[in-house]
Amino acid sequence: MSTSRDLPAGHVHLSRRQVLLSGAAIAAGGLVSAALPRWAFADSSLHFIPFMQISRLLVNHDLDDAVGARMLALLQVDDPQLGQKISQLLAIARSREATVVEAFFPAIPAGPIQALAYRIIFGWYTGSLTATRDAKSFAFEQALTWRTTQDILTIPSYGISGPNQWQRANVPVHPVPHF
Repeated sequence: MSTSRDLPAGHVHLSRRQVLLSGAAIAAGGLVSAALPRWAFADSSLHFIPFMQISRLLVNHDLDDAVGARMLALLQVDDPQLGQKISQLLAIARSREATVVEAFFPAIPAGPIQALAYRIIFGWYTGSLTATRDAKSFAFEQALTWRTTQDILTIPSYGISGPNQWQRANVPVHPVPHF
């Protein structure tokens, strides 16, 4: 007994319904995969928003959320009480109604909370959390130290096009002043 599904090899027979359902499944898969990076923060999202809030208060720059997520992941590995310390930093900032770091930083007590604040600032500027040889880097081109030198005259041996991008010629420094 042969049915419509028993076709000779190489022949495909799809109804409109099967094509429509297949297309819907592919579209749904695309939407789910596009949303996965946002769902990847599910564990750290509890601390991610407060972390970015305190980061934006401590560092007055346009901060990249992806870099913040990488920094937060490294901080969480080193410090199990990170969430409590971030909450304490935010509480100090809110009690001072701070919009800039200068408004609340002197009120941060010396100790682990102040060390965390310094570490967050250091991290955003350098792209790593420590100044040791075995430090893990979470940002390079996005580190704020790199951004501050992007628009100024470069040393002739250093390419302005970006880190490790030496192909672009440097702007000539003519005329050189004579003293």
